[in-house]
Amino acid sequence: MTKDKKKEIILKGIQASPGIAIGKAMLLDREQYVIPRRNIKDEQIQNEIKRFKDALIQTKNELLEIKKRISEEMGVEHGQIFSAHLLVLEDSMLIEEVMAKLKKDKLSIEYVFQDVLKRYIKVFSEMDDEYLKERVSDINDVGKRILRNLIGAKEDIFSNLKEKVIVVAYDLSPSDTAMMHKKNLIGFATDIGSRTSHTAIMAKSLEIPAV
Repeated sequence: MTKDKKKEIILKGIQASPGIAIGKAMLLDREQYVIPRRNIKDEQIQNEIKRFKDALIQTKNELLEIKKRISEEMGVEHGQIFSAHLLVLEDSMLIEEVMAKLKKDKLSIEYVFQDVLKRYIKVFSEMDDEYLKERVSDINDVGKRILRNLIGAKEDIFSNLKEKVIVVAYDLSPSDTAMMHKKNLIGFATDIGSRTSHTAIMAKSLEIPAV
């Protein structure tokens, strides 16, 4: 009787950060929030606006904390990556569109924000300019943080790892990569990305092999 041989599969991709990592793979199936369509009344609009502003402030504080930590541990130039994230929070066109849609459609702020965010991501994804196209990850990262704070969800995907792993995911944001610092993550592979993305720059700085 012969034992079944394990089939070896070789996947080729773009090197985002040099190096070799050998370890167990951890599939990161990033959550997609299901936001129900919920109507609101005129008298609820101001409260929804307040919830939105509170979520923006909370998200800004989170990003400032990440920027401060990365600047202290890796250098100011790397912390500046998160300045692009902070600029998304200050995008007056995005905020005004969310406010206008909230008042017009009279739907919950999280539903309205998610709808506007999807449109922004689609527009940037279809741009010919490679630099602007690569900012999709930044916009998506900030948008997910705002949405998470709006609905009160928690994310702590890297804190409980007991062994060294290689993360396999559709995509990783720069803040995801920053959270890997000093954790049990020794490499990652994603479906999308490029050598010049903020995630790739962060991986190189942390010396985390990435494809």
